[in-house]
Amino acid sequence: MKYDEEADIRTDTAIKIMALFFASIMFLAFTTDPIASGTKEGQRAPALEGLSYNGTGWTEFSMDDWLVDNWTAGDTTGEWLVVEFIDTDCGFCWDAGSETGQAADYFSKTGAEKWDGPVVNFVANVGELNIPGHESSRDEIIAFRDKSGEETCAKGDCTNRPGNPHSFTYIDDLDLDNMDEWKVPGTPAYYLIQPDGIVAWVSSENPREKVGDAIIRIVGGEQ
Repeated sequence: MKYDEEADIRTDTAIKIMALFFASIMFLAFTTDPIASGTKEGQRAPALEGLSYNGTGWTEFSMDDWLVDNWTAGDTTGEWLVVEFIDTDCGFCWDAGSETGQAADYFSKTGAEKWDGPVVNFVANVGELNIPGHESSRDEIIAFRDKSGEETCAKGDCTNRPGNPHSFTYIDDLDLDNMDEWKVPGTPAYYLIQPDGIVAWVSSENPREKVGDAIIRIVGGEQ
């Protein structure tokens, strides 16, 4: 009986190729994130990075450092995040300064009054919109946040911004890298991010609901 060694080699090679093919399919199935990246509710938020000011100095910021991959709904130990996109020369951002500061202190539990839900941190991403007269700087970012210095913001001296100095982190996005990545339609814009990085609420999709009301409704806590 003749033995076709060449045919046997071809068969063996074909089996190996098929095995590799199915192994690759299984690998992709287990490693590919089924959740699309984007800024709509239910999508995974894009990266948010840059130099940030926290009241004492400038340090590198990455939103990934604030997220928990294995967070599950109902886990009250996970910390949520509100990303606020602003321009220090935006009149609406100027007017929102007091309300945003109060909400940040309350929900992050750093103010005198503290709510009973999970911690919700606030981060402001500061861009320089391509509008005549909107010329900002890091000094202006500091002045807007801290209500200090001699810089001019949206409606005059930054020290006259409504509300108290803010206690949360401000990111320098004057080159608009983050704003472009998030496709921010205008300022101010607010995004509520789950501890695992999923977008839970967007102000542009809920124009009649304030961010504080959205936090109470979605995150939970005292009414």
